[in-house]
Amino acid sequence: MTSSGGNFTTAALPAELEHVRARVLELHDTLWAARSRMELAETVTTIEALKSTLDSLELQVVAELEATDGVKHAGWAGTKDFCTAVTGGHRGAGPAMVHLAEDLQAAVFASVSAALRDGWLSVTKAHVIARAVHRLPSGTDKAKAVSLLLAEAKRLDASELKRAGRHLLRVLDPDGEDRREEAALQREERAAHQARFLTIRDDHLGGAHLKGRCSIEDAAIVKATLMSLSAPQPAEGPTCDSGTCREPGCRHDGTDPRDHGARMLDALVETCRRAQTAEVLPTQHGASPRLTLLMDYADLVAGCGVAATETGEQISASAVRRLCCDAEVIPAVLGSDSEVLDVGRTRRLVTPAIWKALVARDRRCRFPGCRRPPLMCHAHHLVHWLDGGPTSTDNLLLLCGHHHRLVHAGPWRLHLFAAGEAHFIPPPGVDRSRLDVARPPPRE
Repeated sequence: MTSSGGNFTTAALPAELEHVRARVLELHDTLWAARSRMELAETVTTIEALKSTLDSLELQVVAELEATDGVKHAGWAGTKDFCTAVTGGHRGAGPAMVHLAEDLQAAVFASVSAALRDGWLSVTKAHVIARAVHRLPSGTDKAKAVSLLLAEAKRLDASELKRAGRHLLRVLDPDGEDRREEAALQREERAAHQARFLTIRDDHLGGAHLKGRCSIEDAAIVKATLMSLSAPQPAEGPTCDSGTCREPGCRHDGTDPRDHGARMLDALVETCRRAQTAEVLPTQHGASPRLTLLMDYADLVAGCGVAATETGEQISASAVRRLCCDAEVIPAVLGSDSEVLDVGRTRRLVTPAIWKALVARDRRCRFPGCRRPPLMCHAHHLVHWLDGGPTSTDNLLLLCGHHHRLVHAGPWRLHLFAAGEAHFIPPPGVDRSRLDVARPPPRE
């Protein structure tokens, strides 16, 4: 595996890399405030490409060290310990690095190695692809699996690519993957339930600290309740004299001065206040919590698989069954006779049925690169209602508040195709050529 590359001698390689590092250090003196926004964005993109190429180079060297026990003469127990120490990573970072370095030497991962070297694939995504392929059952065409995941890596982030890998495994080994995933989620949920707690401690400064931990299913109920009460509440106009106001946090223009954390705390207090004044007996539990769960009905009946919530969590089938005992669970069953998915020109506002259909289809804000969950989103009319656009699923798209305002301020042009693929065409002067397509999010 030992080889010489370029015009560098073996002794010159560290010195040559140190020269490159010194050149990069000179860039720290750049006055970034004087650079254009486009140049700043391109700089970050180029740095990431450079990091991927350097990662590729480092993994080649690590593979050689592992193959030759090249660090034992310096007193290291092995290459894994050496890599953990040198990279400053968590325990396990060194072994993961060595395993990936060895994987990239195999022919089946040659395209992954090339993508890293070319700078468009991150080492994080390379880890995801390698781990997903190793979990495939014997007899699988792993080269084809690598090719499929590499294609997906061009448009998905590492978290979504990991889900795509699980989906591939579920397709190729459905029974085994469902059992593994359900068992893993059940173990995590049991551990979280056993470790649940909530403390409210006086800080002796006129306030109190809240600290706690709960299971995912508990968090889903809490978030679904609080987020409906935590929306910004802007005033109709300025609430003060902006020339003389000294109120901390006041924005002088009528917008809600509270950040997300403050709004969530206010929502918790408001929920408790309403619970105190609710005229219901304790034995009735008050109003049942409402959750929208996105899950295949056959999986729910079979007791396997996972469900996704509006707030973005994944919940096991067993947790769904527990929630069904005491919560009002709204299944996202699209197109049933009881749901109206197109209200045409008669109404402007989105109906609950249409909203559930959008959540099940879009899963999150559809703007390229955004991951905000449905509860932080608006239903955006592609053809505005005032311009004759219908309030129907084929004319609506989920966009978070920020991107909803951005699109309306544009002018952006959006197109939604039958397969669920959305095209975002930016206005002149905005270079989003790499992010102008937003395909449907991968299913859980």
